[in-house]
Amino acid sequence: MTSRPPHALALFDFARVEGELRGAVQLSALPRLRELLEGDEGTPVEWALRGFQRERTGLRPQAMVALRVRAELRLICQRCLQEMTQVIEDAVDFRLVIDEPPMTLEELEAEDEALPAEDPVDVLELIEDQLILALPLVPMHAVCPQSREAGQSPARPAQAPEEERQHPFANLRDLLGSAKKR
Repeated sequence: MTSRPPHALALFDFARVEGELRGAVQLSALPRLRELLEGDEGTPVEWALRGFQRERTGLRPQAMVALRVRAELRLICQRCLQEMTQVIEDAVDFRLVIDEPPMTLEELEAEDEALPAEDPVDVLELIEDQLILALPLVPMHAVCPQSREAGQSPARPAQAPEEERQHPFANLRDLLGSAKKR
């Protein structure tokens, strides 16, 4: 087990020898991700990278790497604006390519991601990119803490009692009646 991922890994060679690396890295080593978080305290990010050759009928084997990441990240719930912990467990298979393929319909529908890897790849950046992509667009508690305390449904806010609730058209009938009298 290695703690810090390599900064320059030749992924085609790594896939050819079916290499495996795993470890954990502190959030403080991931500056772009940290900017999106409420704080960088907490458990380290666990990661695993495995290289392999995918067999293809009638073609040469395709060099692949599988990346798995797991992290507990502190975010702000967009519903209640309180801090929350979001568990990220993500896995992606990368098809190693020399050049970035054009974005055709076939490429968009592919089950794996194309990763240009002619030059050595910084695995730490790869891990950070995958965590950023795995973040929820709108982080929210399943049930916000205030809703739980007040016994409210998480889907809608508490409503005031009927007599205290202000109805926007309550005075409309009176206004229409006085307008007709004029």
